[in-house]
Amino acid sequence: MKRAQKKLLNTIQWAGFFILALSGFMYPSQCQALDASINISPNIINLQSTEHAFGIHTNVPYSTVNIDELILVCPEDSVLFPIVCYADSHGNLVAKFNTSDLEADCELIVDDYNTLVLEGATKAEPIELFSGAEEVLIIDGQPKFQKGNGAKNNQNRNCQNR
Repeated sequence: MKRAQKKLLNTIQWAGFFILALSGFMYPSQCQALDASINISPNIINLQSTEHAFGIHTNVPYSTVNIDELILVCPEDSVLFPIVCYADSHGNLVAKFNTSDLEADCELIVDDYNTLVLEGATKAEPIELFSGAEEVLIIDGQPKFQKGNGAKNNQNRNCQNR
C-alpha cells in the first residue's frame, strides 16, 4: 500500500509541476517588451542652432502609444519629456524634444557622440514597453571639419573641396 501511495503522490507532484510550468506560457506576464527602432533628426544637434527642437521617428504605431509614459533618457540617466507627439505619414510615432532642455538637463559630451534612448509604453492590455537608442553628434557652434574630411569628404556639387 505504501508503494502505491508514493507512486500516486509522485504522479500528482509531476502533474502539478507541469501545470505550473505551462501556465507561464499560456498566461504571460502583463508587461511585455517591444524593440523599437528610432531615428533622431537631425543626427547632428547643434546647441547654438536656431532650430529649437529635434525629432525622434519610430516604428511604433502612434495610435498604440501612451504619450504620458514617453521619455527620452540622456547620458547619466537624465530624463526629458516630449514637447509634442504626432503620427508621421505611415502612422508611426514622432516625438519632438526641446534642444534647450537637452542642453540644460543632460550631461552631454560636446563634439562627441551621445546615446539617447527613447522609452515608452503602449495603451492597451497587455502593456508593452518599448525602447530604442541612437547616437547623435552634439556640437556647440560651427562644425570643426578639416579640408577633405566630413560628410562626403566635404565637397560641393562640383566635387570641389570647400
